[in-house]
Amino acid sequence: MTGALWLFAGLGVGLLGMALQHALAARRLRALTGAVRALAAGAEPPAPRDAELADVFQVARALADARDAEATAGAEREALLRAALEGAPSAIVVFSDLGRISLANAAARELFFEGRDPQGEDFVAMLGRAPDALRRALSGDGDELFSVDDATGERQTYNLAKRRFVVAGEAMVLVLVKNLSRELHRQEADAWKRMIRVFCHELNNSLAPVSSLVHSARLIVDGAPVAPKLERIFATIAERTEHLRVFLDGYAQFARLPLPRQVEVAWRPFVDRLLALWPDVHVDGVLPDEPAWFDPAQLEQVAINLLKNAAEGGSPPDQVTVTVAALGSRGVRLTIADRGPGMTALVMERALVPFYSTKERGSGLGLTLCREIVEAHGGALRLENRDGASPTAPRRPTTPPAG
Repeated sequence: MTGALWLFAGLGVGLLGMALQHALAARRLRALTGAVRALAAGAEPPAPRDAELADVFQVARALADARDAEATAGAEREALLRAALEGAPSAIVVFSDLGRISLANAAARELFFEGRDPQGEDFVAMLGRAPDALRRALSGDGDELFSVDDATGERQTYNLAKRRFVVAGEAMVLVLVKNLSRELHRQEADAWKRMIRVFCHELNNSLAPVSSLVHSARLIVDGAPVAPKLERIFATIAERTEHLRVFLDGYAQFARLPLPRQVEVAWRPFVDRLLALWPDVHVDGVLPDEPAWFDPAQLEQVAINLLKNAAEGGSPPDQVTVTVAALGSRGVRLTIADRGPGMTALVMERALVPFYSTKERGSGLGLTLCREIVEAHGGALRLENRDGASPTAPRRPTTPPAG
């Protein structure tokens, strides 16, 4: 009996030890599980008192730190990508196959949605109100070119690219729309410049020997009986040659337009210089306190050309106004408005075409030069008829926004 009691006592002690070990292991496992869960949730748990769990705890902490670092890096990459998309000059819209919009950058909000955020709206429904040219471009699967008239009636040409991808198992569509009008204007201007340079070069090569021959002929006939009659002929040839040279220099100015040298310019002195030339012009509103960055000589030339157009177009001098409006991060809008008779649809369409002019002695390069300068500054030139204009005669009212 004594041996049996000792056996049962030993078994009891063994079972108690196993129970204690199991309880200890369960407690350590709960502590480790709680610590790992806290790390997974981003909290800072206390380090386990049990030295045997320290290595496991350190591994779990390293994994959690790596996860947090990756999450931070991912958030920073996403923020950088969103900032890049938001500032992109092209309109970017992302929507699901069902049409739900998930992203529209600033350019897209301006182009398609009148400046508001359309996230969550139906892109397909928006297309029902879009111009036919845009709907046709979106119906294709590749890149498309289309042209529409903007709010001012000016024709704008766009390139539309559409790509499909999958995010979290959902089919998505990315639409990127880039305005090509400025690039097309630049290429057109470059083509005209090349033609003008060749034209001026060849004519100047002919004018130089003509001037030289007139000078030589005057020396040869000096003192001869026919000298007075020939002098009138020589004078006429010399005068017309000089006139042609000056005429060519005006065209060459367009062909040699340098890049703008932008500096900080305060608006009050800039406008005062214009008023010194055109004292009857009125400044509408208050000039911005903040200076702007542009080439003052070039932009002053733009303003002078437009004020000259207003005067020559028949507007009463005291009804010509200059307005400067700050547009925040979008730059500044400089508007020159007059009360002339307005422009016909045909003149409006051709006003910015090089060499087109409604003036008897016009070169047809004034407005083209203005657009070249404004676009070189990152802005855009717009022509509009003001309310109340009666476009029965050639007229060029002007509204140029400058960046």
